[in-house]
Amino acid sequence: MIQAGDRVLVTGANGFVGSHLVEELLARGYQVRCMVRRTSHLDYVRDLPVEWAYADVRDPEELLRACEGVDAVCHCAALTRAVDRDTFMRVNAEGTQALARACLEAIPALHRFLFVSSQAAAGPSAGLDDVLDESSAPRPVTWYGQSKLAAEQALAALSQEAGGRLPLTIVRPTPVMGPRDRDFLAYFRLIRRGLNLQIGREQQRVRLIAVHDLVDLIVLALEAERAAGQLYFAGAFECTYEEIAQAIAAVLARRPRRVAIPMSLLAMMAPFSRLQGRLTGQPVLLNDQRLIDLRQRYWLCSAAKAQSELGFVPRYDLERLVRETAHWYQEQGWLS
Repeated sequence: MIQAGDRVLVTGANGFVGSHLVEELLARGYQVRCMVRRTSHLDYVRDLPVEWAYADVRDPEELLRACEGVDAVCHCAALTRAVDRDTFMRVNAEGTQALARACLEAIPALHRFLFVSSQAAAGPSAGLDDVLDESSAPRPVTWYGQSKLAAEQALAALSQEAGGRLPLTIVRPTPVMGPRDRDFLAYFRLIRRGLNLQIGREQQRVRLIAVHDLVDLIVLALEAERAAGQLYFAGAFECTYEEIAQAIAAVLARRPRRVAIPMSLLAMMAPFSRLQGRLTGQPVLLNDQRLIDLRQRYWLCSAAKAQSELGFVPRYDLERLVRETAHWYQEQGWLS
C-alpha cells in the first residue's frame, strides 16, 4: 500500500501535469524524486524539496539509477508532438517499457507503477451515444494515440510476465486545462484579441478535465489497493469548443468575432506545415495528425469507474476552470 512518507518517482516532473502532481504529493507527505532531462526547464519545481534524477528513457543505466530506492512510480513523461510515427513509438512506447524494466530490476518490492496514458489511446467515439468506457475496444487514429496504446499493451504484457511484481495502474486523461498549460493558451489569446476561431461546420464535442482534478484522481489511483491492475478514464465534463470559447470570452469580458475556418483550408495548409517540420526537424502544430484529430466529432468517455471504485468527484466545472486558468495566465503576463 502506498502512503505518506513513501518515496515516489515522478517522470516528466517539470511538465504541466507532472509539476502539479509533485506539489500535491509533497503536500500529502510523500517524498518525491523528480526524473527530468538535463536540458529540462525547471521553473515550476526548481525550489521544491525534492530529489533529482537526471535520466533519459533511452538510457538504461540512467533509468536504473533513477528507480533505485523508490516505492512507486508515476510515469507522466511523454511526447505529444513529433515529426514521425517512429519517434512517438521510440519515446512513448519503447521508453515506457524501458522504464518499467528498470523498475523491475532496481526495485525489489515496487508498490505501484502508475502510467499516465491518454484518451487518444482509446480513440474517438463513433457518435453522440457512443460513450467509451474501460471495456471499449481501443481504436486510436493518430500516431500519438497509437504510441500510448502500444505503451499500455507493453506494460500489461510485462506485468503479466513479471507475475505481479509490476502492480500496474493506467489512467487515461481527456484534454487537460489549468494553470501552466500551453495547449489551450492559444484559445485564450485569440479571444482576448477579439477572435473566436472555430474549425469546420460541425462542433467537436469533447470531455475535459481540470489539472487539479486529474491530479486528485492520479493520487487516488496511486493509493488505492483495488486500483492495481486497473484502467481508468479521467474526465470531468462534456463541452464543445464553442462553449469553451464563450466561457473564455465571459471571463475576459470580450465579445469576439466568430470566424469559421473550413477544414478544406486547413487541409491545403497541412502539406506546407509538414514540409516545414521535415526541414527544421521540429514538430509543428498544424499537420496531418492534427487534422485527423480535428475531423473526429466526438471524443466522449465515461469516468464512472473512477467515481465508483476510487471515489473520484471532480471539483471543477467549465466556468470555474476557465476563470482560474485565465487568472493564472494574466498573473504570468501570458495574455499580454
